[in-house]
Amino acid sequence: MNKQTLHRLLFFLGIAALLMTFGSMTSFLFPLHTGVDQNCFLTVAREWLHGRLPYRDLYEQKGPLLYALHLPAAAMPKLRFFGVYLVQTAAWTLILNGICRLTGILLPGCSERRKMMAAAWSALVIVTARCYSRGDNAEEFCLIPVLFALCDLLETARSEKAECKTGILLRNGILAGCVLWIKFSMLGFFIGWCLVAGILIWHDSGFVQALKAGMLFLLGIALSSLPWILYFGMHGALRDLIQVYFVSNATLYPRKITLLDRFLDFFRSDLYKNPVMVLLILSGIFCMTKGKKLREQTAVWVPAGLLYIFVFIGGVRYRYYLLILGAYVPFGIAALDSLRVKYLPDGNHKILRIAGLTAYPLLLFWRGNCLPYFKMSEKDYPQVQFAAYMQKGDVLLNYGFLDGGFYLMSGTKLPESRYFCKLNIYREQLPEMYEEQERIIDERAADYAVIRREKAETWEEKYTYAPFEAYYERIAEAEEPNDGYCYALYRRREP
Repeated sequence: MNKQTLHRLLFFLGIAALLMTFGSMTSFLFPLHTGVDQNCFLTVAREWLHGRLPYRDLYEQKGPLLYALHLPAAAMPKLRFFGVYLVQTAAWTLILNGICRLTGILLPGCSERRKMMAAAWSALVIVTARCYSRGDNAEEFCLIPVLFALCDLLETARSEKAECKTGILLRNGILAGCVLWIKFSMLGFFIGWCLVAGILIWHDSGFVQALKAGMLFLLGIALSSLPWILYFGMHGALRDLIQVYFVSNATLYPRKITLLDRFLDFFRSDLYKNPVMVLLILSGIFCMTKGKKLREQTAVWVPAGLLYIFVFIGGVRYRYYLLILGAYVPFGIAALDSLRVKYLPDGNHKILRIAGLTAYPLLLFWRGNCLPYFKMSEKDYPQVQFAAYMQKGDVLLNYGFLDGGFYLMSGTKLPESRYFCKLNIYREQLPEMYEEQERIIDERAADYAVIRREKAETWEEKYTYAPFEAYYERIAEAEEPNDGYCYALYRRREP
């Protein structure tokens, strides 16, 4: 490793640590992450270490690679999310390197300093966008394979002759496999990647070479998939993996939104709630592809378009879905940097650097998603308040909503059931999930149960299952003002 590479690595490691410390709730500055998905990931990882297998023993619908990324934190339960913070910091070091490489492709001949600064500012835009959702999202980890694959595709498109290069194709197949086993809905990018790369190789090197390229890409996916297939197959859970991760994700979520609504949601949700990020992406792609050869334009627009379509085609939209498009933020930053070099006199660069060094941490703190939580002390969290009532050997049921972090903070056991929490699936799509949680109540199989409602609701409106109040008594209530939820803790009544 030469001096320049080491300097870049250390700089990006420092930027990544800064971003995660103030931009993600996995940071040591917070007692826990209040996001429900993030707690699901960590709970599944914790139980996996204790012998309960995802999908077979625990019904949760993300890919196994995502749970594996949470194993370091699960192995350090006293440190809560700190293991995830370390994994995120390493991931963002790679993301920053990927952005740096992409910037070098977009701005040929630019200095190492310009590329590093562009990477740092691109990362800040992504982390402070609303879709970042306080960090530790599946989309966040998928930024790595998408960025590096995008760089490979752009370099291929810019070459005089697109060839079937074994190393590049295998590598990108493996990258696609990583996305497949984290969250497969983001594979739209790699479908676009294959289309563009295949057409370019066919045009420049012939059909046989394009066919060979496709086989090498698929081999890369197979190589990255083999460990999971073997692992779950050896444990007799391959069918559970396929059913829960692939089939249920594709079929169980409601799709009542119209095509027009999906189109309007771009303006109502994506652009309105993430204006800086979206405008940088669109204007940046337009500016950086304007006047380029058709093959280069296609290499940018086709994967980006298919990525967006495949993420939102189902009609389900959560705030973090847009995060994967953050891979295209460097286009906007590169366009702004080009304007700076063109119009700003050299004498003002020092002043600009000083302003940037001052503005960077301030923007991260004041525009980040975590700002409201800096005002909270540990005792303000319902999860911490409720943990005081429970012992580590007790069994807790997270009843009627996604994992709210109560398992993590109390250190209690999960019920003997696949359904340790309720996912966002309607009863008619998965009645077993509702019936199983009700069975735990009927049999009083949990020592405690925690429930949640929105502020505008009442407990009676939210929970209509009659035996619940008969078998359990309410012993505590708490409110979390930032998320807008009220919680209640119930203890099992003695027979």
